[in-house]
Amino acid sequence: MPDVDPFGFDPGRVFDAVAGDYQSWRPGYPPALYDALEGAVGPLAGRLVLDIGAGTGISTAAMASRGANVVALDPSLAMLGILRAAHRGLPGARGRAEALPVFDGAFDLVTCAQAWHWVRLPDAAIEVRRALAPGGVAALWWNVSEDDGGFFDALEREWGIGRYGGRARQDDDRSLLEIGGFADVERFALRWAWRVPVEHWVRTASTRSALARLGADAARLVREVEALAHRWFPGGEVTEWFTTRLALARP
Repeated sequence: MPDVDPFGFDPGRVFDAVAGDYQSWRPGYPPALYDALEGAVGPLAGRLVLDIGAGTGISTAAMASRGANVVALDPSLAMLGILRAAHRGLPGARGRAEALPVFDGAFDLVTCAQAWHWVRLPDAAIEVRRALAPGGVAALWWNVSEDDGGFFDALEREWGIGRYGGRARQDDDRSLLEIGGFADVERFALRWAWRVPVEHWVRTASTRSALARLGADAARLVREVEALAHRWFPGGEVTEWFTTRLALARP
């Protein structure tokens, strides 16, 4: 069932129209993230992993490349279609975090990359706990723009587009401990620079929810954002500093 509150739209469908661009242009996550994950929970090889809100499979494929047996779950058929085309052989199914279509205790690890701020609590946290095997861990992570450059200030000031990242819950222990009922949360932060041509950066920006949900009306705004980016980066390359924030929650 669509869950529009508190967003005013169905978050499971907002990226449908930009699913192809999402796969092509969105940043991935640094290898150090998966190193930190393995350092905390052990090698991914052989682990059974449920990747919720998997989208087009950016995190799913990265974990599979380390030997994990990953099942991707997403509410969007459009996103899953791109995942299956881009990563043949990776299993994917339609579903939402609030009602996981899985058996109790089925997974060693449940992950959610760049999507936990879209879920409804406490339903999603309860479902994740239910899906974890004894000793299992929930791993949530986000790329968060913490660049203090003037371009990103101008982007928000002139066009209302804030810095990238799911700030509502990325550092919120309460959503996991008090609301979700987990016993412990361990956090890691990994800072890194993302450098891409202006055109790549703008295509990425067009997949963000603030623009994606505008549909055809986003085209004019995208052109304005591109013009702004070229003024700030006359050399043609954008550098944006990210912190990848990882939260590991244990029942």
